[in-house]
Amino acid sequence: MNNVVITIGREFGSGGKYIGEEVAKKLNIKFYDKELIERVAKEENIYQSILEKNDEKNIKNFWYTMTMSSLSSTDSVNSFSDLPFNEQIFLKQAKVIQNIAKNESCVIIGRCSNILLKDYPNVKNIFVYASDMNFKIKRKIEFSNLSEKEAMRRIIKIDKQRASYYNYFTNEKWGNRSGYDLMIDTSKIGIENTINLIVEYAKM
Repeated sequence: MNNVVITIGREFGSGGKYIGEEVAKKLNIKFYDKELIERVAKEENIYQSILEKNDEKNIKNFWYTMTMSSLSSTDSVNSFSDLPFNEQIFLKQAKVIQNIAKNESCVIIGRCSNILLKDYPNVKNIFVYASDMNFKIKRKIEFSNLSEKEAMRRIIKIDKQRASYYNYFTNEKWGNRSGYDLMIDTSKIGIENTINLIVEYAKM
């Protein structure tokens, strides 16, 4: 198989992270989710805790921006000092994502990677969702040890955050079919079938 990059956008609770991990294992390629934060922190010399607080969240609060800017480990983050801090972070992360895509096969979870890599060859963009809310709730109860009420609250909250982040930084709509090659409803075909489908698509 030639060099391939798979981006996976996902609804919270749809199984996207696990699916990405398993696809990467089956294809014997690298996997980037929280690992991406670690790499950005190292390469851009930014505190990892700051990146985690900004991760796929469109934070617009002025005082938050000023506080986080003051905590950067070097002045490198502020090289775009005329931009809001979360936009500076996004540009740093975008550079790392694009460098990864140039140099290695991998699976990248979220973070607008389908848009950042839209002009790159051999990139396959997937969106994983679940039309059945109960499917997502049951997964979060089972794998995150949440109550049913808390699972539903977090699903709604995190998907809103992801949509806001994506829409803000790409000027596109999160989950819109025009941004993806495959959109897969895991509540309809199941997690394992989704993994196998993506693996076979990656080999085409």
